Amino acid sequence: MTAKYSVFKRMISVVSAVAVMLVALGFSSHNTSAGEQDYDLNAMAEEIALLVNEARTELGLKPVYVVPYLNDVAQLRSRECVETFDHRRPDGTKFITAIDYSLVHYGYASENIAAGLNTPEATFEQWKNSSGHWANITNPSVTHLGVGVCYEPNSTYRWYWTQIFVACEEGFKISGQYIPERYKVVPKATGDLSGNGCVDTFDYIMLLQYLDNKSIYLNDLQVEAADCLKDGSVTSADAMILKQFLLGKNKDLPYELG
Repeated sequence: MTAKYSVFKRMISVVSAVAVMLVALGFSSHNTSAGEQDYDLNAMAEEIALLVNEARTELGLKPVYVVPYLNDVAQLRSRECVETFDHRRPDGTKFITAIDYSLVHYGYASENIAAGLNTPEATFEQWKNSSGHWANITNPSVTHLGVGVCYEPNSTYRWYWTQIFVACEEGFKISGQYIPERYKVVPKATGDLSGNGCVDTFDYIMLLQYLDNKSIYLNDLQVEAADCLKDGSVTSADAMILKQFLLGKNKDLPYELG
């Protein structure tokens, strides 16, 4: 055996030994596992909320408001379901004890939980195929919603999903409430509620439905566009001004009182 070959053999042995040590210490590129930081859980929860309102719209029901506080409650419940997958909390109390009534004056509350599936779409489909869960999603009385999801790889089901629904009195507002939008409508001008760049009869009908408290939601930009008088509120007077504009009785929007 030549001296050169002996040196080369020793180098191979050293490299092999280092590789074994790296694997033992967990530095192997194949020794990785997914954690919550690898998933956008907030986006997954938001997708559930979008699916809820899209389903309700198809049935002619009012959309429900998403509430950051109720999202926190739902997230807490998802975490608790890792320990006890049940509508009762780990301490034995009902799920509603997680809701602070001083913050949310609800008259009715319900909860949907699910586990095991790793996408919002699959989880929502599971709820849709369950009569009890679907009844909660399509309850015409509910007004506000919270969604939570957590991923715990070392648990029984790994994925845990929660929906918290509450019904509050008409007009009751909770801090931060909003209607999630898959595609935010951006009006181009006063009166353009649909965001299509022109003011037409469809915008007028939308405004009438909004004023009549039907199953139509206007985002903040749409409300601003609906304020044809620019007096800071949307009333039947704005609908009258919009109608006159469409009939050609007034030429400009916003309309300025003389």
